[in-house]
Amino acid sequence: MNVREIFELAIEQGIDNDPRGRAKVEKLMKKRQSEYAELTETKREEYDVDKLTNPYSDSAIHYDNGKGIKRVLVGIDIGVEEILLAKELERQGKKVDLVIAHHPEGKALANLHEVMDIQSDVLERAGMPGNIAEKVLADRIMEVSRSVAPINHYKAIDAAKILDIPFIGFHTPADNVVWKYIDNLIEKEKPETVGEIIELLKAVPEYKAAVKLNAGPMIFSGSEKSRAGKIVVSGMTGGTGGGEKIFEQMSHYGIGTEIGMHLNEKGRDEAVKHYLNIVIAGHISSDSLGMNLILDELEKRGIEILACSGLIRHSRILK
Repeated sequence: MNVREIFELAIEQGIDNDPRGRAKVEKLMKKRQSEYAELTETKREEYDVDKLTNPYSDSAIHYDNGKGIKRVLVGIDIGVEEILLAKELERQGKKVDLVIAHHPEGKALANLHEVMDIQSDVLERAGMPGNIAEKVLADRIMEVSRSVAPINHYKAIDAAKILDIPFIGFHTPADNVVWKYIDNLIEKEKPETVGEIIELLKAVPEYKAAVKLNAGPMIFSGSEKSRAGKIVVSGMTGGTGGGEKIFEQMSHYGIGTEIGMHLNEKGRDEAVKHYLNIVIAGHISSDSLGMNLILDELEKRGIEILACSGLIRHSRILK
């Protein structure tokens, strides 16, 4: 496989597991292409044409030297130190042909806010009117846009280019995959209490491993005996957390429990205030689960996977 084939495989996995459904994603892409066709020449020069084929602006090919890929180094966060690690592995006889990050770098990080509208569709599926979900999230989307603006986005990418190490990242595709996995699990098992949700999660290999690392699933609001009510797997995809304003509306529209990756104290306080149960599955463990399900597809195609930077690698390929 080459770099583009690996990246496109991840994008396709993201679309297949997108909360909006493939048809809606394809419709959005056609609209994007039509809007591009109507731009002035000056606006076209400024436009990131990758957006015409990639629906996830927080995922990108950062550097591609055109060579074939046999071994990849994969981490949740990739910085200059992981790029140097890839070079060191080459010196030790384990040449790394590609480095893959989960969390965004470069323009993908600068564009993180652009995928957050997916959260509106997740909440709409759970019974919240789409127009309300959209408006509740609007301020948070702009907050995230401003918060990532001053970051030095290209440090790791520049290092990869200098050392001639191909580098890509896929964020929302993996988050979509973990969202679908957990959503299906909840739908199949139908847990009735918060404690039952925790036990379901702890049976998943990545979360089971995280328990031993003192980073397993936790109850942030409610108790093991709390009735789960209507469960929404929110905060699993759509860039980053949707902010504390969503919890009042969740409660208003009959949601009893949210399962997410992470939550700050302001968000927890709001959830408690509005009688919502919050189960935090775990950030790095959830990211690992989503990445693993895509990495398994690479492994099936003969790509060797080396894990670093927090990735809890669990292969579901039968040996």
